[in-house]
Amino acid sequence: MKRLLLLACLLAAALARAGEPAADAAPLRFGDDGTFTIVQLTDIHYTGAAGLSEHVPAMLTRLIGQEKPDLIVLTGDVIYRRPGAARMAEMCGIIGGTGIPYAVTLGNHDAEQGITQDELHALLRTLPLCVNGRYAAEGAHDFVIPVYTADGTTEEARIYVMDSNDYNADDHSYKGFEPAQVAWYGAQCAEAAARNGRKATGLMFFHVPLPEYAEAFAEERLSGSRLEGECPPRDNAGMFRALVDGGEVIGVFTGHDHSNDYVAQKEGIALGYGRYSGGYGEYQELVSGIRVIRLQQGRRGFTTWIRQANGRERHRTEFPAEEK
Repeated sequence: MKRLLLLACLLAAALARAGEPAADAAPLRFGDDGTFTIVQLTDIHYTGAAGLSEHVPAMLTRLIGQEKPDLIVLTGDVIYRRPGAARMAEMCGIIGGTGIPYAVTLGNHDAEQGITQDELHALLRTLPLCVNGRYAAEGAHDFVIPVYTADGTTEEARIYVMDSNDYNADDHSYKGFEPAQVAWYGAQCAEAAARNGRKATGLMFFHVPLPEYAEAFAEERLSGSRLEGECPPRDNAGMFRALVDGGEVIGVFTGHDHSNDYVAQKEGIALGYGRYSGGYGEYQELVSGIRVIRLQQGRRGFTTWIRQANGRERHRTEFPAEEK
């Protein structure tokens, strides 16, 4: 029954996509004003249009409309009720309804809804305005989105969307990255630098925070709140060290810990959380909302802030901090 439902959702999504213009096919570029804006949604924990998630579609649509981003990135735990294929298609339909391209990575709860990670990724490849299918190789869960200058001539930024996996089989701890994923990032970074003759401005998005988040918060918190201890993976595969050595990624944004929304700094890289974007089905001590990240063409840095469900802006941060 599960497989039949998945196939039905895939077919329906593919048919819907066939009847729409390929608005997500054009390369992403900075605007004529020299900016490129990303909205991060995280831990939506969507259960359906009624009940605990009833207010979520209108909230997210309103906040996205307020910020008018060029790209939306969902950093995992998108769905929280079966049937998983239908819930994911429904939630992504809401996001796609804004008319803005979006990318999706998964969290530890998404594949608990009667559907596997591979099946979810296959579904995402069929959905209108979801860019996963364009940038991820067939069967791959990690991909990078190039963003070009306003005139389309230069790869100005690179947006990595990574899968931090779900659980270790032996003790059900959080798995985190595999060494092969760290090596994949290193190869992608080196290839782009050689091809472009320079390092682009890199950002990376995934679900479970790196072990180095706690160290960064202790060393240099830039903004935001830490209302719970970080829940990183059990093992450290060395992704943070690869980011430092690569010299490309300047900002990492995750979710997972619903009561944290801080941005901290370690070794020249900003380590930040999104803002819990879901309904009342899970714990939260912060008002639901979204994170906004704005890049400026020609500047190796970004501006970021939180937009709460009530419309208020919180924690505007410049990285790196502008010298006074």
